[in-house]
Amino acid sequence: MGARRKESKVAGRRAKAGSWLALLAATTLGGGADTLRAEVRARGLSEGGAYRLVVQSYDQVDSELPGPWARPVGSIQRAVTADELRAGVQIDLLQLRADSDEEAAGRPMVVAWIESGAPDLEFDGRSARPQPGSVYGIVRRSAKQDSVQIRLDRVAV
Repeated sequence: MGARRKESKVAGRRAKAGSWLALLAATTLGGGADTLRAEVRARGLSEGGAYRLVVQSYDQVDSELPGPWARPVGSIQRAVTADELRAGVQIDLLQLRADSDEEAAGRPMVVAWIESGAPDLEFDGRSARPQPGSVYGIVRRSAKQDSVQIRLDRVAV
């Protein structure tokens, strides 16, 4: 029990202090940049498989999923395993906006999904969308919310 309490205190301090990515964004990229922390979880995946986790954040999406014209303000891909997804994968996502006015954000959304295989440096995360059969999750968030939890519990059609 003592280890859990200590871990909780460390996590709380880290959240208050911010991440190195948030510091980098604020000092080098200016007011149009910020970070979003996402915890992604999934169950029921086959063991031993390699997956590419893709996480995107959007400022305004008026439908259930972003359309092909929508461009994320943040996008990242990462190699993960089924065990990591069961335990929860922490992602720090750098978001870049042309305008630093956060009130301009309409209905912010974060989308995450997995694909078979490893990350690909040729992958264009800004235009990617979940393919049919991909396991994905979405969460709406407030413009001021800097942390979200996403469960990959839907299947794209």
